[in-house]
Amino acid sequence: MDKKKVSQIEEFANYKSSIQLLGYDPEANKMGVLTAGEITGTNKYGGVRFKKGDATTLGEPFGDIDTIINMRTILQLGGYLVQNDHSRRKLDASNHFKFASGGEAKLDGTMGHYQWGWGVPYYYAFWEDDEYDYEAYGTSPIPGRYNFRIPVASGSCGWATMDRTNNILVSYCNRNAQYRGGKNDASFDGKWNTQCGKPCNNIAFNAFQTAAEKNGDRWAANWFAFFFMVGALQRIYFHDRNIQKAWTTTLTENGLHQGGLGTGVDNVSGEFGSQYATLDIDAMADKGDALGVFTKEIEKDDGTTLTIKNIPLFFGLPNWYHYMWAPLHGIRLQNLADKSKDVYIKKVWNSGATDPTGLTGFTKIGTIPPSNQGWNYPKTMNFDHLALFPLSFGGSTSTFFPDGFYGDGATSGLRALAALGYAGNGAEAGSGALAGNRAPTSANVDYGAFLCEAAEDWDTTAFFVA
Repeated sequence: MDKKKVSQIEEFANYKSSIQLLGYDPEANKMGVLTAGEITGTNKYGGVRFKKGDATTLGEPFGDIDTIINMRTILQLGGYLVQNDHSRRKLDASNHFKFASGGEAKLDGTMGHYQWGWGVPYYYAFWEDDEYDYEAYGTSPIPGRYNFRIPVASGSCGWATMDRTNNILVSYCNRNAQYRGGKNDASFDGKWNTQCGKPCNNIAFNAFQTAAEKNGDRWAANWFAFFFMVGALQRIYFHDRNIQKAWTTTLTENGLHQGGLGTGVDNVSGEFGSQYATLDIDAMADKGDALGVFTKEIEKDDGTTLTIKNIPLFFGLPNWYHYMWAPLHGIRLQNLADKSKDVYIKKVWNSGATDPTGLTGFTKIGTIPPSNQGWNYPKTMNFDHLALFPLSFGGSTSTFFPDGFYGDGATSGLRALAALGYAGNGAEAGSGALAGNRAPTSANVDYGAFLCEAAEDWDTTAFFVA
């Protein structure tokens, strides 16, 4: 191999130079850019494809099937304890109260933030042809496609709470009043349904982000690209756009999971002070990196038991959807006179703070069509820049992209974009559920946060690999 190509390989491994190396031009290969095979020696990837114009949410797996089956192992998905400097230790796959290497793991903040994520960088691509829309992932770039490089990253395992003394967003399950979750109601302290140990809510969306950034560089509340990638991995793994399909242990003939993770956790908000943080942050930690739907029994002060059913776990990530809304970091909506919404994003997540209420540092990337106040149902969605938002409506809760978009019908004003839905929603909730009806300064008991972090800058612009 000549010196020029050796140099290119070194630059690609660095990635900070890879955008300049590979460029954005599909014709780049004519200028001698490396192919993915030359860079890595392998082109293995697995994905899902959906027939264009077909209303069903069910897709077809394609590519290397073992890459789909072994997603958890390949990407090292699961629980981690992460320090503010982004150093991390993998938790045991069978029990998050232990480290994978052995020894007790404390989830109370003394050993780091209790997070869920992936332990290796990887690549994601989407594309289309005359028949299908495709999504795929691999640990090597996917040849002939625009690729997104996904850095090592994580979000709260069990949602985040607030250090009330220092106003810092943290992923601790610490039952001290300093870390009281929910809507911070002290009248429940010492009771079976205490808000201590729970995720926090009823905090202004922009305050979530300000509190997250106090942990250091590349800490955020609900980074939009992290949310996109969790949803994408679920679509690929289950080859379905509807994560709310029933859970089943019956595999396809080629060993793939099918169905989904069910409707989402029971709505028991009334038992916990009429707010939606109803499970302790570590409530499912003893399940480790499990996949499936689970039940939690909680003993009340009167000796009776509250049974909370339908708790979804995606390789150890609990209550990803149908629990609380999550106002997304790095993405904003501007209402227009015709009830459409321009979409602005922060393209690169780096050490810079995010404008808490405006659009400084944001770039317009698209527009959500006019929507009515209330639920609207997407038919097609934007994937560019890993920013999920509707491009057309005309679907339903069982077709196309089956999760709802909640609009406000407004003709002016800046809005946050929230994801996932809350336990009071029904079939509208899911990995693709979105709401664009609240200002960045809003606060509500059905809105919470994932504390997100990335080990390096995260650029949401794709680059072409020949």
